[in-house]
Amino acid sequence: MPLDLRHPATHTDFLRPLCHMSAVTRSDILSTYRGILREVSKQYTLRNKNRVWHNEVVARFRAGAALSDPVTIEESVKDARNILTFMRSNREHRDLVERYWPAAGLSNEEKLTRTANTVGLSLPKMFGAEEIEEGPVAAGLEEAFKIVQNARS
Repeated sequence: MPLDLRHPATHTDFLRPLCHMSAVTRSDILSTYRGILREVSKQYTLRNKNRVWHNEVVARFRAGAALSDPVTIEESVKDARNILTFMRSNREHRDLVERYWPAAGLSNEEKLTRTANTVGLSLPKMFGAEEIEEGPVAAGLEEAFKIVQNARS
């Protein structure tokens, strides 16, 4: 019988053996499972339009349904809770960095420009490599490079 992921009764049937003979309740397992799926959806599936991580989480939890040792089950659920806590904390940290330190995503030149603007200064126009390739500036730079190279030897 194929598993219908839209129907809640069949979606979690594979978790029943995990709850057998362990101190971990079915609701604990389901809560952890749903939390990990939510975080994977927020962080990976929605951003990349790719369900690979979602499918991997489902496969891992289904593989855990074959476990029968209560100690192994508790360790697996504990590991899953740690993963969930890490994923939530990582997402919250990234959100806080974006909110309170907006310069984190800027290039060095943009950071320098913003810093100068903060104190009321503006940076002079920076010449890029494409502007220096021709003309007297390029010839002067080539000559300066030759002098520096000769001085080293």
